[in-house]
Amino acid sequence: MTFTWWDETDGTRLYLLTDWTDLATLQSAEQQAREHLAANPTTQRPVLGANVFDEAEREIVLAAGFGIAFSRVQLAIELTDAERVELPVGLELRPAGPEDHRAVFEGNAEVFRERSLGYTQDTFEEFEKDVAEDFPDYSLWQLAWAGDELAGWVISGVESDGTADTPWVGVRTAWRRLGLASTLLRMNHHELWSKGVRTARLWTIAENPTGSVALYEGLGYRIEARQPRYRKAV
Repeated sequence: MTFTWWDETDGTRLYLLTDWTDLATLQSAEQQAREHLAANPTTQRPVLGANVFDEAEREIVLAAGFGIAFSRVQLAIELTDAERVELPVGLELRPAGPEDHRAVFEGNAEVFRERSLGYTQDTFEEFEKDVAEDFPDYSLWQLAWAGDELAGWVISGVESDGTADTPWVGVRTAWRRLGLASTLLRMNHHELWSKGVRTARLWTIAENPTGSVALYEGLGYRIEARQPRYRKAV
């Protein structure tokens, strides 16, 4: 098989073409994906996808009729000993623990499923596995609560090279436009600094309607990598 496929939360059925080396093998993979779709019809919106890692590959996918659907971008910030900041009125920061896994999982699902292009929802079991392996330090979980409801969150982990990875930054609709995401990120940066971390990184989608790139750049993050995702209607 020269493709893999999955369903994204916005209603897209993605066939990611793999193992191609030139235009002919890319077109062969495309035909196999079309045959699979014909044998396995779906109510999802089917598209073909091809990832590109150099200029030669980019020319091949363009010749095959693909275009950029969206771009993943990695941003990084060099941390400083930031001043402490306060949450908006009515919210409080509470120590995190395993009992908060479900709330964060459900918050991620709510925030990202309709606003992050290319998003695929993991199961709760997959989320807990990721947490156990990569994000076990709960002091790097900044969770803002409004009573019993999780309003916003920032979660980081420290990589083996001593830099921080921040995969989840979210604010529920009712608490947007209060500066909550920025505040939680600053709190997160303070904790990272206290543990000796000097560089933090995260990934987002350049075209996200939430304007996530502008949010991060306003805090001092800078784009250091781009991964365009090329797609084509079936």
